[in-house]
Amino acid sequence: MTNEPLASTCKEGAAAPRRHSRAQLLRSIGASLLLASMLAGCATPTYRPRAVVSGHPFAAGSEKTPIEQWQQQLAEHVMRSGGDPAVLSRLPMLRAPGTLRPGRIVFAALDVDASVSERDGYDVFGLLLGKAQEPAGPWYVFVVGSIERREYRPVEVDDVRLAAVSIRDGVATWKTGPAGPQAVARYRQRVDASTVLRFPADRDEFRIAPCSEGVCAEEVRSGARWSIGLDAPLTPADEVGRPAGT
Repeated sequence: MTNEPLASTCKEGAAAPRRHSRAQLLRSIGASLLLASMLAGCATPTYRPRAVVSGHPFAAGSEKTPIEQWQQQLAEHVMRSGGDPAVLSRLPMLRAPGTLRPGRIVFAALDVDASVSERDGYDVFGLLLGKAQEPAGPWYVFVVGSIERREYRPVEVDDVRLAAVSIRDGVATWKTGPAGPQAVARYRQRVDASTVLRFPADRDEFRIAPCSEGVCAEEVRSGARWSIGLDAPLTPADEVGRPAGT
């Protein structure tokens, strides 16, 4: 895998020449050395993985949406873990405080498109909903939400949609459902402004919903619904990997 440097730049203002006493000059030199040492880290480039494993390949250097970059990072995670998509059912689990429901399996990609770490960019989170078994192989289905961040603060849920991945012959193939602007707007209306903005929120209740469009998922509190074109029923995430009869 090759890495693509992301350029980072730092600017310094130039002061007009001015006469100084010897003590002032020494203080000025000391302050300049301190400033230079602080700015040295700002010139260090950060790196983003460039390898692409996807059912809809992108040209090298092409722009990707935050969700597409999340897909790339998840596929790379699977490949680094041996190429078996079952590793997705063992991702770290997110348990909402104060609730009795099972922990939720979430894969995160942070600082997507961030020019400065944790400042401006997107944090993308995919909640595993379950597995759809088709004759050619299983699809792991996520509801994926991207949160826009400005000036170090999350400000808005920018996009939500369903995404499904299947690993076949060492290649990650993706299916991605439509965003559904009305569904996203409906979801935003129920965002709890009294807590830190995150996805999925502590109170979110995503569930598999019946529909004629393939596989659908609904957030119960808001009634927002998304779909994806799969031909097989979805086994809930808490049953993925569970031995038969348990």
